[in-house]
Amino acid sequence: MYKQGKITALYCRLSKEDFDAGESNSIVHQKEILIKYAKDHSFGNTKFFVDDGVSGTLFSRPRLDALLDEVRAGHVATVIIKDQSRIGRDVLEVGLLKRTFDEYDVRFIAANDNLDTANGFDIMSIFRDVFNEWFVADTSKKIRAVFKAKALNGKHSNSVAPYGYKPSQKDKFVWDIDEPAADVVRDIFRMCVEGMGPQYIAKELGRRELKIPQIYKAERDSVVPKHILKHPDTDWHTSVVSGILANREYTGRAILNRKTSKSYKDHRKYTKPEEEWIVRENAHPAIIDDETFETVQRIRAGRRQVTRIYVKGALDDVMYCMDCGSRLHAKRSSLKNSDGSLRNYCNYVCRNSRSYTQYATCTSHSISRASVEDLVLGDLQRVMRLAKTNEREFVAKLSAADAKETERGLQKAKNELTKSKTRITVLDRIISKIYEDNVEGKISEERFQVMLAGYEAEQSGLKAKTTELESLLGKAVQQTTNIDNFLKLVRSHTEITELTVEIVHEFIQRIEVSEAEYTAARYNHWARSKSQNVRIIYNYLDDISQTLKDE
Repeated sequence: MYKQGKITALYCRLSKEDFDAGESNSIVHQKEILIKYAKDHSFGNTKFFVDDGVSGTLFSRPRLDALLDEVRAGHVATVIIKDQSRIGRDVLEVGLLKRTFDEYDVRFIAANDNLDTANGFDIMSIFRDVFNEWFVADTSKKIRAVFKAKALNGKHSNSVAPYGYKPSQKDKFVWDIDEPAADVVRDIFRMCVEGMGPQYIAKELGRRELKIPQIYKAERDSVVPKHILKHPDTDWHTSVVSGILANREYTGRAILNRKTSKSYKDHRKYTKPEEEWIVRENAHPAIIDDETFETVQRIRAGRRQVTRIYVKGALDDVMYCMDCGSRLHAKRSSLKNSDGSLRNYCNYVCRNSRSYTQYATCTSHSISRASVEDLVLGDLQRVMRLAKTNEREFVAKLSAADAKETERGLQKAKNELTKSKTRITVLDRIISKIYEDNVEGKISEERFQVMLAGYEAEQSGLKAKTTELESLLGKAVQQTTNIDNFLKLVRSHTEITELTVEIVHEFIQRIEVSEAEYTAARYNHWARSKSQNVRIIYNYLDDISQTLKDE
């Protein structure tokens, strides 16, 4: 029954979904069926080609490729499979495979489907291929629905937890804190807040001989690492540290439904738009508090490379030009003292000035680092003193300032919003009524159009006003939240005696500096006084320098 010298290829395939379905599709079961079929029908010189754990929608499979190489080399007389779904679940691709078999005069048999190309064309084989592909599409749809349902319930789609967490013993799709690793995560965030970048944090972790996440997890779970490493187990990569610092899930939030594939035929993953993500608060215990996480994000957003000989200033990441909005960069210089020693200076200078580019578009805005640090420290101490002395008065001053800016009281805005929404509802009923009257002939078409235009114009104006009032009230609510967050920061510190990178990023969003103005002294042409505006924008409170005048 087989051509002399040629092989009878017995092809088996098993995907993960087939494995979950039970033993009926197992590789062992397929082999038993194919061996019995070959023996019963006198097929000799058999050779197995087995793809284990490969989806039927993928047609780049190691053993299938090997089989096709044998076919194209003219070494195969017959290909036998258990059923058509084993060769694949894509109508087009399966059709191309069958055409290849025909081209090289290879007999194709699906044992359980009674398909044998030696018996001529079988139209039912086409319908089986269609059904096999439909089965994959339907399964894919159900799996996506299951993943989404898990996400809506705050559960992850798999049991792989990030470094610092481990699957819960009660439910592997829920995370518990893995304390040894969680301590390392806390250290990573602490070092970042203290001013260390990912590269230096990675070196510090390696110096401590801490195992990288991949090795740590493998040893914790008593499994073999998936990939063989070419570097030491304690060689932390900068990208790993950066990924940990950017992972919001360390705050206890589950960020779900982030990635998907194009379809069941295209398994490449892509990240969905952020608005499609599902975020569940308090889905698992937090390792990092929200304030620390946000502080780190501000630090990472404003970080730039500095030379090794420069000692980073506490304000380096928050200095900006008041006129062009660009960053102020630190510029160092030195002067010789009378004894020959050097005195070092550091000024912040606009990056768009002549100091940094030959095509200057802005002036220097130069300000001494020491003087601006003294000014900011003094203002921060003043604000904290006002907040600590009398919180109620502090809140009242900021709220009063907001009321003056909006030029209307919040209660008045609420009343107007209620009236506007009520009137919009009434107008909906009126418009519906005049439509009915027009249809029934109670009012003329001309009169109907005039009334409709008037009511719709009024309704449009009310909707615009409603949007404005809701925005106003939303800002008031947000400001109350912001003041509470700022007071929480103030309470967490007893007294601030010096500026550090951590303190600055906790309290200050940005500092804007104007160009200096010089005024000559009245009796001395060479003596000049310098004045410069510095605007401090605090986190949560923006610019409050005029609102909170020290009384």
